[in-house]
Amino acid sequence: MNTNIQFKPLMRGRALYTEKERIWVAKGMTFFAVDYDGKRLTKKYKVGGIKKRLLSYFRLSRQLLREGLHHLVPLPGGDVFVTAKRCAYVVGSDGTVKYTFRGFLGNKPGHQGVCVTPDGTLFFGEYTLNSNRDHDTHLYRSTDGGASFEIVLTLPMNEYRHIHFVKYDPYEKCLWLGTGDEDFECELLRSTDNGSTWESVGKGSQDWRAIGVCFDEQSLTWGTDAGSVPDQNHIIRMDRASRKISVIADAEGPCHGCGSFCDGRVFISTGVEGGENEKDRFARLKILEDGKTVDLLKKKKDSMPLILQYGVMRFPQGTENTNTVVFTTMGLKNGGEKVYVERTF
Repeated sequence: MNTNIQFKPLMRGRALYTEKERIWVAKGMTFFAVDYDGKRLTKKYKVGGIKKRLLSYFRLSRQLLREGLHHLVPLPGGDVFVTAKRCAYVVGSDGTVKYTFRGFLGNKPGHQGVCVTPDGTLFFGEYTLNSNRDHDTHLYRSTDGGASFEIVLTLPMNEYRHIHFVKYDPYEKCLWLGTGDEDFECELLRSTDNGSTWESVGKGSQDWRAIGVCFDEQSLTWGTDAGSVPDQNHIIRMDRASRKISVIADAEGPCHGCGSFCDGRVFISTGVEGGENEKDRFARLKILEDGKTVDLLKKKKDSMPLILQYGVMRFPQGTENTNTVVFTTMGLKNGGEKVYVERTF
């Protein structure tokens, strides 16, 4: 196994999207692109009012109040779609906010709850705590570059708590969507008609509770996000042909990150939530090699309370565009919000 993979800190901030030659990074309500050495390639773009920019500037208020930018996906024609707390924006290449999207439930989508397909269709999944199961959850779709959104899927409150992710699969040319959190609410769904209809692929246990999925030609891979139950977390592989799932390995904690890269490599990260099924207070970064998982990096939760920020390593979206691994550490020692990049030799 080739485990000679090292990472170096690149800069403070959140890596939100990767392309072949650049990384889109957010600092508070500001975003910009840098190359893989950290050199800025674009102007700095700003969204939101003065209050939001101020609250998102300081780590404590940013993380406690969930301020700052959480998602970024480039759109055809040069526009960029970004999400903030209870608001999303389409920003033109000149920095002008062209469209604003409000009215959805929750502060923001799940970490992989936004995606854009090759034809430019934009999807946005609602994520709320929904502890009392007192409201439905919606998946939104935009076919006009974020100028307008329509509800294409409504998940009933008595069957689903929230949407974890929606993601485009370049191999099957379809969409995958994941839900949670109780056993009966955990489900993996698939759409082949751009989100108009959905079929259930698997459901009914914590093994179907994922925050995202990774793709290769033969399979889908994910880590389970069983952070509020005693169930053992797993790294799961689903065979594309049979749709059967198998456990590759146990995980030390809930899995908060996954990324599949264009060279075929798949990475999973575990986090620290303080749950009863966690082995310790370390987040881990793993690579899948030869059907097994190998730990590459381990970082301890920092001294800040969990209500402020779980200890996680999160991959940006767009990992399929590059061979270079990028991730952001949050709530971990020596890296409150820090971007790391794979070191090349």
